Formats: sequence, structure tokens, C-alpha cells
Amino acid sequence: MKTQTSHIEKALDQQLIRARKENIRRLNDIEHRLEYVDTFEGVEYVNDAKAADINSSWYSLDCMEKPVVWIVSSCNYEDDYSLFYEIDTVKVKALVVLGPNQKAVEEVFKGKVKTIARAEHLENALRLAKSFSVDSDVVLYSPAFSDFDQYSHYKERGQQFRKGVRELHLK
Repeated sequence: MKTQTSHIEKALDQQLIRARKENIRRLNDIEHRLEYVDTFEGVEYVNDAKAADINSSWYSLDCMEKPVVWIVSSCNYEDDYSLFYEIDTVKVKALVVLGPNQKAVEEVFKGKVKTIARAEHLENALRLAKSFSVDSDVVLYSPAFSDFDQYSHYKERGQQFRKGVRELHLK
């Protein structure tokens, strides 16, 4: 009976993986949603600026197959970060926190993520992410919040991320 259950579980896992990969393929057609930007020195840069809530960023992290340096945001209007506690951080090797409520986000991940840093601007966050990443890592910009303090729309922050990635590697 255990063997049969094991085979069923493996088949379901494979089906889930295929479905998730198909979703990623479809999401790649959406600008600023798990959008591949470039690869430099073996590090992939992924723009997920459309992820304006914790659940979207959670899904994006689950889709990553390599170690992740996650650039996440914070905001003044959110005071309940408890959903972050449910995120599996095994793949997250470093966290770079933006926004006005950085300490609250940092507190949630303290002890779960080895390296946590704060950044004032996206350009600075990209420099930090680059310093934390090595060949075969992914730098994922998935804010988890709307950054209305700095950007008027997720498209604007996504464009800033793309521009920042290009400029970071021109230097």
C-alpha cells in the first residue's frame, strides 16, 4: 500500500511541476511579471514588479529553482506582515529590503534568511544584490507591496529595475 501511495505522490508532484512550469511560461508573456531581464556573470535578474502583494511574491519565490537574492519592499500602510512567516525561505540566500517600514520586514525574516540588508533606493538594492549573488543565483525583484511613495505604478518600478540592471553592469 505504501508503494502505491508513493507512486501516486510522485505522479502528483510531477503533474504539479509541469503545471507550474506552464504557468511560468504564460506569466513570462506578461510584462513585469516574472520577466527575465538579463544574465551577468552567471546571475539571472528577474523583474517581478507586478507582484504588489505578499501572495504574488510568495508564488514567485516558489517558482524559482535556484538560490535567490530577493529584493522586497515595505510600506507605511501595512502593519500585518504575518503572511511572510508562511513563506518557505529555503531558496532565499539574501534579502534586500526597500521602503519606509524596513525594520518590520527584517524582523519577520531574522533567523530565517542568513543575509538581510536595507536599501534606500532600487539602484542601491541592485548593488547590494549583486554583491550577495554568485554564479547560478537569481536576483528577484518582487516587491510584495505597492511602492506609491516612490513610484506611481508597478510599470514605472519595473522599468526602473530593468534600467538599473543595465546600468549596474555597464560600470
